[in-house]
Amino acid sequence: MQNTKSHRVRLIALAISSLISFSAIATESTGSVIENGEDTDCKSVVSIIDGSFSIGYDSNFYDKDDYRSERNLSWDLSLQLPLSEQYKLYLATGAYRALEDETGDFWNDTIIGLTRYSILSFGETGSVDIAGQFTIPTSETSRKDDLITAFRIAMPVSIEYGNTNLSMTPRIRKNFHRYKTAGGRSLTEWIYGISLAADYSADKFSAGLSALAGNTISYQGTRRDSFDYGTSAYVAYQFTDIVSGALGISSSGFYTDAERGNLGDLELFDADKAVYNATISFSF
Repeated sequence: MQNTKSHRVRLIALAISSLISFSAIATESTGSVIENGEDTDCKSVVSIIDGSFSIGYDSNFYDKDDYRSERNLSWDLSLQLPLSEQYKLYLATGAYRALEDETGDFWNDTIIGLTRYSILSFGETGSVDIAGQFTIPTSETSRKDDLITAFRIAMPVSIEYGNTNLSMTPRIRKNFHRYKTAGGRSLTEWIYGISLAADYSADKFSAGLSALAGNTISYQGTRRDSFDYGTSAYVAYQFTDIVSGALGISSSGFYTDAERGNLGDLELFDADKAVYNATISFSF
């Protein structure tokens, strides 16, 4: 989310990012040709870009006339291009319509990155991946702050136990602004944090819990005295090979988009400030 309320209004972060992992789509065709009188089996694998398009609605369920009310419609587009079994290019972008206060449409930042799978393996199911991504400043907030770009590196460590996947992802992001201050305030140079997630899937059903902790450092070297924290949970169901749906809930300081590596003001779960979300996704 990227406006003055961006750190509190969206829920498509760790909870939904655990759900919307995209199915790889490949078309294989096997044919037979006759060359110099001999049959030759030819197998061609056509890899295409795969991804998903999601539409979501999130709200804190306060009365719409209450000044604390937050309601938003959002859409997110994610694309992936497998380069090999170990490398994948990805792009993610999105926008939302704020239904309260500054009603209007707002773009999120766009990210483009590269993932390298299984740089290390441990046990029977454990693996360590690494991903680097650049931010394209398409959001209103980033443009106002004169963000040129940002680079984030993350190292997911995961292990599977039956139908359960456990992961821990340390990450750090470096911002590159044109100026070190904007509107009399110091801008953030570094964002660092760690996310924890536990996801369970069985047949067409899945569910998960997430936690996120992080901190920031300004260009002047100022750092918060303590880490910010957030929690999230979701349940999801795969209706068809293409369509899935999810319901989620997060603590008030929304994760902003975990895929994009942003980090807002997070709190441990507070039912009075929680944000609820419903999402429908279309994979292709």
